[in-house]
Amino acid sequence: MRSMYRRLLALAAVLMMTACASSVPPVTALQRPLPAAALQLCQVPPMLDSAEVDDVAAALMDMYGLYGQCAGLHADLVQALEGGQ
Repeated sequence: MRSMYRRLLALAAVLMMTACASSVPPVTALQRPLPAAALQLCQVPPMLDSAEVDDVAAALMDMYGLYGQCAGLHADLVQALEGGQ
């Protein structure tokens, strides 16, 4: 009885080793490089020289434009990192 148990145990071990040896290795693909534009830092908003209302409004509009560009770059970066490119 004990000999039969050892034979079954050895057979199970041999079958498990052959199953592992014939499995397909995992595929590793190279990651796509990030877009060059996504690796740039956002522009620094310019300093305001005067306190006139028109100058402040113009500087605020420029800052909104800079924010929109930076938010677009960030969205492209997130999409590239998630694999959507």
